[in-house]
Amino acid sequence: MPHFIRFSGIATVALLAWSSGQAAALHALITDRDRAPMADTVLMLVPTDPSRDAAAAPQAAPQVMDQVKLQFNPQVMVIGKGGQVAFPNSDTVAHQVYSFSTPKRFSLGLYRGLPYAPVVFDQPGLVVLGCNIHDFMLGYVYVAESPYFGKSNERGEVHVADIPAGTYALKAWGPRFKEQEAQVLQQVTLRGDETLDVTLKLDRMLSPLRNPAAKPGKLRY
Repeated sequence: MPHFIRFSGIATVALLAWSSGQAAALHALITDRDRAPMADTVLMLVPTDPSRDAAAAPQAAPQVMDQVKLQFNPQVMVIGKGGQVAFPNSDTVAHQVYSFSTPKRFSLGLYRGLPYAPVVFDQPGLVVLGCNIHDFMLGYVYVAESPYFGKSNERGEVHVADIPAGTYALKAWGPRFKEQEAQVLQQVTLRGDETLDVTLKLDRMLSPLRNPAAKPGKLRY
């Protein structure tokens, strides 16, 4: 039987099983209060020991957030500090991508195709994206404060691998969260060469979707 832990009425964490593996890892299932799986939820493990500073994530090739059918694709992306994101425009109309968010303020002039170099995100936190031409377009880049992170798929599942043994604050953020900052769900301890399975049932921290489906009007530009 799973052992359920409730805290602050915010979420329920079920510590399901430990299993052997090549490296410490975390596998999570994220649902809402009705147990429906929650896709596009960012999950991070942040070391609780202040003397143990999490190293930056290794620099990888730029991630791609396209613009297709007047939507950001994917709508939610999570990257490490110093990560880069390219914003191609695959639509037949022009877009002007921008953000006023504190971790990264930028604006790309009106464009089609891919005329700009990838944008570098070097400060942690949520970066909300918009288009100056199409107000209903909304996207999110979450810059993780730790290199141990992932994003849930359509089944609400997320897997984070290659985590050093230790104690971590398990944090989450998604488009349905009331706050723009990642919220601490629970403290977890990972042992070397094992995988911890958890079920996260989110409750009071959620609000209705920030970006309900919009019906675009006449295409412009």
